Amino acid sequence: MQKISAEDLLAKYDSGIRDFSHTDLSQINLFEAYLPEINLQGSDLTGSNLAYATLSRSNLTGTNFNQAQLEKTWLDSTLLADSKLKEASLIGAELAFAQLIRADLTHADLQNANLQQANLSAAYLIGTNLSGANMEQCNLSQSILIRSNFFRASFVDFNGTEIHPTTILPNGYPGSSQ
Repeated sequence: MQKISAEDLLAKYDSGIRDFSHTDLSQINLFEAYLPEINLQGSDLTGSNLAYATLSRSNLTGTNFNQAQLEKTWLDSTLLADSKLKEASLIGAELAFAQLIRADLTHADLQNANLQQANLSAAYLIGTNLSGANMEQCNLSQSILIRSNFFRASFVDFNGTEIHPTTILPNGYPGSSQ
């Protein structure tokens, strides 16, 4: 995996290059970067700062975002299937229409995120904070919900999902196995 700097990535992106798949971008600072339709499939962005960045309509399939800063990041209509987002901060992130199928969101913070019509089927939501999130028409089928926090999340539909007793429901009460 080739490692490149933020400056190199931004310069290449500005020249029209969009494919940065399987690239080592760990610990990179892309604060407020404007990178719609970028291909970072299979790349490593562990510990990176992408707060306030725009990655709309991008291919981030299988990308490692563990411990990344993604606060207020635009990830709408983005492919994030099989991505690793353990301990990532996605507070207030825009994830409408995002595909997070089988994504690992263990201990991720998605407070007040917009997950409207996002697909989180078979996602790992273990210790995930989704309090205050907009989950209108969000697909949670077959997701693993253990110690997840949905307090004050709106429009949550748990159909097709087993709710573990340690999960906090939108009304603040613990869930129950169904």
